Amino acid sequence: IAKNDKAQAFSRLAAVAGTSTCHLAMSPDPIFVPGVWGPYRDTIQPGYWMAEGGQSATGELLKHVIETHPAFNQALSIAESYNANIYEYLNEHLKELAHDQKAPSISYLGRHVFFYGDLWGNRSPIADPGMTGSMIGITSDKSVDGLAVHYYATLEFIALQTRQIVETMNKAGHRITSIFMSGSQCQNDILVKLIASACDMPVLIPRYIHAAVCHGAAMLGAKAASADAEGKTEDLWSIMDRMSKPGKKVVPTTDETEKALLNAKYKVFLEQCYKQQEYRALVDQAVASWTS
Repeated sequence: IAKNDKAQAFSRLAAVAGTSTCHLAMSPDPIFVPGVWGPYRDTIQPGYWMAEGGQSATGELLKHVIETHPAFNQALSIAESYNANIYEYLNEHLKELAHDQKAPSISYLGRHVFFYGDLWGNRSPIADPGMTGSMIGITSDKSVDGLAVHYYATLEFIALQTRQIVETMNKAGHRITSIFMSGSQCQNDILVKLIASACDMPVLIPRYIHAAVCHGAAMLGAKAASADAEGKTEDLWSIMDRMSKPGKKVVPTTDETEKALLNAKYKVFLEQCYKQQEYRALVDQAVASWTS
């Protein structure tokens, strides 16, 4: 295995995905990106710059969509009977649905559902706290099948918004070609594959998903412990390289039709994003006399 070099970090996006998702990118020079915080110098590596984007809610968004659906209690009961959590159950249910309906992929199940999920405003890349959610394709379906499709649409939104953030960062001067993901959402195989396919780049997840905080603390402890009599310490990158183990690489879909579907959904996603701003501005202008 080739030794990691610091320059490799400049093409990697770190996505810390839990209740919300934080996107971190390092560069040798300052790169200013609209809707992305920073760049901050010397935050992790001396002499280098760090940019920080993010999604206001990802894990919290999934939780909200699932728990507010009419079939939530039924799905939760079934999941518990299988000794599984609700996300594991819904992932398996989606796979079974695709098999039963002879669908070419799970993404086909949600092909006519267009969900935009900025329920808590948008942090990156448009930095608009007034953003809300929207959905096209709502039906009267109250079943667990309906819940599964809504859940998939939410996963798809998270993946498509990740692509929007990556493209915005690359347009500003970053050169991101891979995503290094950590946090609880690494356990969601459908989501990780969707992010890889939507962004058309590999997603790498750590070997020890549940130990990320402890692992990072151990690296910082190793740096502190390496101090010599003059206070000089081992380079943090060297420590990270030495203490890290190979993880898992998830590659984008090779199905050209699925790629085309996700590209089409991305176009709709962008329209939902920017049209919402247009609609709000149009209405705000109409009621301006009430608010002046």
